[in-house]
Amino acid sequence: MTALHLDRMTWPEIKAEIQNGRDTVVVPFGSTEQHGRHLPLGTDAVLGDEIGWRLAGRLNAFLAPTVRFGCSEHHLAFNGTISLGAETFGRIVTDVVDSLSIHGFRRIVLLPTHGGNFKPLAEAVAKIEPAGEVRIYAFTDLMGLVGAAAESSRSLGVDAAKSGAHSGEWETSLMLALRPDQVKMDRATVGFMGELSEITSKVFDGIHNLDQNGVLGDPRPATAEAGKKYLEDIIEFLYHWVGKQDRG
Repeated sequence: MTALHLDRMTWPEIKAEIQNGRDTVVVPFGSTEQHGRHLPLGTDAVLGDEIGWRLAGRLNAFLAPTVRFGCSEHHLAFNGTISLGAETFGRIVTDVVDSLSIHGFRRIVLLPTHGGNFKPLAEAVAKIEPAGEVRIYAFTDLMGLVGAAAESSRSLGVDAAKSGAHSGEWETSLMLALRPDQVKMDRATVGFMGELSEITSKVFDGIHNLDQNGVLGDPRPATAEAGKKYLEDIIEFLYHWVGKQDRG
């Protein structure tokens, strides 16, 4: 199966594809925020582009442009971070879904690739009443994603603390596989290595309170080869999640 970039097509081409049965669209929600001293601010948006494209391919779907700003207030202590308020983010989600719904899309997959987007996405989708036969699949299980990432890393001998929840080994490996020219491994430093429970209780009050460089995990063991495996694993994980939504 193949994916199609929604924004690279004309409207008649899109209409024809929908009429021929391609009625699924994947919409990634990334961010523009700090990712330590070694990764670019666009990391989550890159993951939205790349994970979204591969998932759309498995689903024979369209890929909508990644929304490149997210709810990143807890990263604002670091230069360059741009954050949306939860209300603004929710309005974007609603307007995107409403726009796609009126054109014949019947399955709209909302895919956050930034941790701060999960809760506001869930809140926004809970207020949307889908029109007609439209089904909205919003991936809002942040802990499920963190767990899947840790499991992938563990299969290569990297423990969960190093794998990390932000800019650690898992995310850095993905970027080495996808955008190696944007990764500065010579600047990578170990970040917060405590328990996940401490991260979840403190991170949204400001990630700088956990690590002065804004890193959760240890990026130093990261490799491109590991990143290729993690990419395959996360696509498989999300593809099966969509299948579960299909089965109700």
